[in-house]
Amino acid sequence: MPLDRRAIRTDLGYLSRRRKPGQHPPVTQAGTGGLGAPSNPAPSGSAGLTLETGRSRPGPAAQASAGLASGPRRAPASSPKATVQDRVFPAPAFGDVRQLGEANPLVRLNARQSAIGSLLVAGVRSVAWEDTHFTTGAHHADGHKAGTPVMTPGNRPLVGFEDSSGVVSLRHVRLLRRALFIAAEKPLTIGVFDGGAAAVAPRNDDGFRTVLHLSRIGAILEVRTEFVPADASDAAVWALFGFTMTIPLDQRVLLR
Repeated sequence: MPLDRRAIRTDLGYLSRRRKPGQHPPVTQAGTGGLGAPSNPAPSGSAGLTLETGRSRPGPAAQASAGLASGPRRAPASSPKATVQDRVFPAPAFGDVRQLGEANPLVRLNARQSAIGSLLVAGVRSVAWEDTHFTTGAHHADGHKAGTPVMTPGNRPLVGFEDSSGVVSLRHVRLLRRALFIAAEKPLTIGVFDGGAAAVAPRNDDGFRTVLHLSRIGAILEVRTEFVPADASDAAVWALFGFTMTIPLDQRVLLR
């Protein structure tokens, strides 16, 4: 007997759910529990895959091609690094203030003035220094020395005396932490290579002795005027500013 392929097999439940080409599903009444399509099918878009209206979203291949066409993304430009002048409080430039004193006690050198040539301070009786390793020493105008000298790679003192003036070698200024210039009985004058200069009286109106405190901030030098008792010795002035003379290694061996 030939097989009628158009008839629905009721003895095999899973076959009754298959749709054949050109065949409509049997219509059943609601609530009968029969096999087939529901009497009230859900409208399209209420379940399953939903379709976006308007502009369609590109697929992965399109996104990749678009990324290649646009090229690599550039990193956002970083903000410029803050300079020393931006990090410290404002101060008069060296050369703008010619007379230092209690009214104008502070001046700041620029980067060129702090790095070229030598800084000369005339009219001092002694100079003390401290490098970045806290090696401390001093040199008096009459030739007496204390502490430990700091030599630059060119075998030149970082701070010392030259022709009765205190000298700071600015080529190696990054080796310096600070320096102290104690005034004698003449006015102090400070000069650099570009002609910038400033002067300060050896004593203030109250009779206190003038001391110049030179400090380095980054690569910038700053000069501040301070005043100490007129009869204070060099050692007493060093102690006021926290200078403790470093004992050289050869002298330590002798002390033992």
